[in-house]
Amino acid sequence: MADEDEVSRRADGASEAEPPEQAAGALVDRGNALLDEHRFEEALSLCDQVLQRFGAASEPALRAQVARAFIGKAIALGQLGRFADSLSSCDDAVQRFAGYDDARLRELVAKVLVHKAHALMGLKRPEETLSVSDELLRRYDRPGDEALHVAVAGALLTKAEALGELERLEEALPLYDEVFRRYGGASDAVLRDTAGVALLSKAIFFRLSNRPLEALATYDSLLQHFSGAREPRLRDLVAAAGSGRERTLELLERSEAELAALDEVIHQQGDASEPGARARVARALLDKAALFRQQHRSEEMLSTFDEVLRRFDGASEPALREAAAEALLYKGVVLGNLQRTEEAVAVYDAMVSRYGGVGEPVAVRVRVARALSYKGVFLGRLNRREEEVAAFDELDRRYGGAREEELREQVARGLACKAELLWKMNRLEASLATYDDVVRRFGLPEDAQLRARVRSL
Repeated sequence: MADEDEVSRRADGASEAEPPEQAAGALVDRGNALLDEHRFEEALSLCDQVLQRFGAASEPALRAQVARAFIGKAIALGQLGRFADSLSSCDDAVQRFAGYDDARLRELVAKVLVHKAHALMGLKRPEETLSVSDELLRRYDRPGDEALHVAVAGALLTKAEALGELERLEEALPLYDEVFRRYGGASDAVLRDTAGVALLSKAIFFRLSNRPLEALATYDSLLQHFSGAREPRLRDLVAAAGSGRERTLELLERSEAELAALDEVIHQQGDASEPGARARVARALLDKAALFRQQHRSEEMLSTFDEVLRRFDGASEPALREAAAEALLYKGVVLGNLQRTEEAVAVYDAMVSRYGGVGEPVAVRVRVARALSYKGVFLGRLNRREEEVAAFDELDRRYGGAREEELREQVARGLACKAELLWKMNRLEASLATYDDVVRRFGLPEDAQLRARVRSL
C-alpha cells in the first residue's frame, strides 16, 4: 500500500519539488508494473494521467516518458481487447514523436510501431500488419544498434504471424528462424523471450500442419536451448514446449500405428490375384501416401505412388485403373510442389496418354480432367503461356460435352482459368469470349468484377 500511496501523491501533484521527468517516470514505471500484474485498467489510468499532465512537454527527457506512457497505454488497450483504441494511441504517438532525431525517442517510436502491428493483428488486418512491420524493419533494422533490437525482434515475429494469418506459411518459417538466430543467445530477457516465442510458434505451426517430425525437432531445439532458464516467461515457454512435444509424439505414434496397419494389409495381400484383394492393396497404398502427405514426407509419397503404378498401372479392373490414375495425379502434384515442374508435366502427359480414353470410368476421367488443369498451372509456372492455354483447350475438347456433374465442374473451372490467363496475356476479346462461353454453357452467375476489369483495359 505504501508505494501506491506514494504514486497517488505524485499523481495528485502533491510532490511539487520533484522534477517532472521523475514524476512522469515513476507513474510509467508503476503502470508497467501493473501491466505485469495484469491490472490493465489501472495501468491504463496511470498512463492517461501521464499523457494529461505531461503530454505537451517539450523537454527531451519528459518527451521520452510520455512516449513510454503511449506504449503502456497501447499494451493495456490491446490486452483489454480494445484494438482500435490501441491503434489510435499508437498513431498519435508516431505523429508526435517520429520526426525527432533523439536516439531514445527513435527506440521508443520503433516500439510503438511494434504495438501498432499488434493492434492491426487484433483487428484482423494482416496485410496492414505486414506493411507496418516492413516499415519498421526498413527504418530501424541497423547492424550494431542494440537499443533497437527489441523492436526489430518484435517486428520480425509479428511479420511472421501476419504471414501465417495470410496462409503464406512457408514465408513465415524463415522469419522464426531469423529471430532465433539473432536473439536466442542474447543476454536481454525480452530478446530471449522473443526468440523462445519464435521457436514455439514454429513448432506449433509444424504440429498443426501434421508435420510431426519437424515439430519434434523444433520443440527439442527450444528445450535444449532454454531448459535451464530462470526467467518466468521462458520457464512457461519451456513447459509449453514439453506439453506440445508430448502431443506431437502421440500424433506421430498414431500415424506410425496406422502406417503399420496399412503395411500389414499390403504384406498379407500384396501377392493375391483376387480382384477384391488387389483393390484393397491399392487402397492401402494410397492411404499410406495420404499419411505421408499429412507429414510432408514428399519422397516417401513419391515412392508409394510409384509402387501403386508398378503393381497396377495398365490393369483392366475399374477400381485399379482409378487407383493408378489417382497415383499419377498426385505424383504430379508432389513433383510440382518440389519445383520439379518439368517432371510433373511429363507425368500428366503420360497419364492423359494412358487414361484419357472416352471409355474410362467416370472417376478416372475426373482425375484426368484435373490433371489437365494442373498441367496448365505448371506450364504457367514455366512461363509457357501458349501451352498453358492449349492444356485448358484440351480439357474442354476431351470433356466439354460430358454430362456428369463432376466433369462439368472441372471443365468450367478450367475455362474460367483460361479466361483469366487470356486477360493477363492482354488478349481481352478472347478472354471475354471465353468467360461468356463459361456462363452460357455452365450456367454460372455473371462475375461483374471480372468483366469490368477486363473491359476497363
